[in-house]
Amino acid sequence: MPISTATTNHRTPIAENRLLWILSGLMLVYWIYGWFNCLILEDWALENALVIICLGIMIGSRKWHNLSDASYLCIFAFVMLHLFGAFYAYTQNIVGEWIQNTWNLWRNPYDRIVHFSFGFLMAYPYREILINKFKVSSKAAWFIPVEIAFSLGTIFEMIEWAVAEFATRELGETYVATQGDPWDAHKDIALAALGAAIAMGIVYLIKPFLKRK
Repeated sequence: MPISTATTNHRTPIAENRLLWILSGLMLVYWIYGWFNCLILEDWALENALVIICLGIMIGSRKWHNLSDASYLCIFAFVMLHLFGAFYAYTQNIVGEWIQNTWNLWRNPYDRIVHFSFGFLMAYPYREILINKFKVSSKAAWFIPVEIAFSLGTIFEMIEWAVAEFATRELGETYVATQGDPWDAHKDIALAALGAAIAMGIVYLIKPFLKRK
């Protein structure tokens, strides 16, 4: 089963795309599992609200633009990383705790990993849409995904702030997950932009090799 990329002309219809159905099934199973077994249900629900909205938009816009398999894989990987973080309310994530204890860090870094992954994994789908749907020049499409990651990262931090203002103090602190760092939002935004920049750099470097095949 060949994996289509941003520059592949053919797109398998969603109804016939076995890879997409497999990824969707795996995501749904873990989402339901998280619903019943997560650490803090209220935080899990808040963390998943934006995911549900964004996935709903993606499903609703499928006739507007059908993404490549490579982009769907990137989106799947990011959402699963996020769901795993939400399962443990981020601040108590077991992978983050292992990293924290191994490297003697002062905070659980898993949320930092996911913010970086947001830029790193979502940059490719952004570039694909820019090139194939909006007909943005190839040169501009290397840089705009970084700007998108920076902008969306900033918007998300503002949403976090707004939620924290209206939620209970305990739930707000868990959801925002600053863990006592006054520069938490700034670092998260910077990591998203950095992840997108690295992703675009990697795609730029491997693109010539893919064309030879």
